[in-house]
Amino acid sequence: MSKWLAMILAGSLLAACGGNVRTAEPVRYDFGSPGAPLAAAAAALPLAAIEVQTASWLAGAAMHFRLAYAEPLRRRSYGESRWAAPPAELLEVFLKRRLAPAPSGFGGTGCRLQLVLDELEQRFDDPQQSRLVLEARAVLTPLRGSEILSQRLFLIAQPAAAADAGAGAAAARQAVQALAADLGNWLGQLAREKPAIVERCRS
Repeated sequence: MSKWLAMILAGSLLAACGGNVRTAEPVRYDFGSPGAPLAAAAAALPLAAIEVQTASWLAGAAMHFRLAYAEPLRRRSYGESRWAAPPAELLEVFLKRRLAPAPSGFGGTGCRLQLVLDELEQRFDDPQQSRLVLEARAVLTPLRGSEILSQRLFLIAQPAAAADAGAGAAAARQAVQALAADLGNWLGQLAREKPAIVERCRS
């Protein structure tokens, strides 16, 4: 009888210990609040839609980094840090709010701004120094149809304040802010120099 009692007590103890084992949840980052909309650019060249796609290696929520000083061809990801959603999704929401497209529910008059996010990684040039590298291709098309009205490549390198994932996320926010500003400037330049594109977007 004592043998059975000892076995029951041992099983209960193991169950209790197992129930207390916790797996640490990864820290999740996003790009934060986009701030005030760049309404002037959208007013000059109306946008009815903003869409962001991504390269296949950025399709998940992993936060990528590269030890360029040691293994420049190897892509790594942080084990305990993640993006809150795939980067393309985060970027699309950010840009929609920052560039203030037409308030018609993205279905009225205006052009379509399509971006392909080709790179978003924290690149270490030495063990203590890194920068966030963002590469994106932007294409402006009519809302309906695939005619390319204008296109541009954007490359942004933003220094990170420390050699960790949190600093990489902070640098990513700054890089995305810079991308939004560059997109706004580009759209504003098109509005000033290419009136035919403005008319096409408004038609």
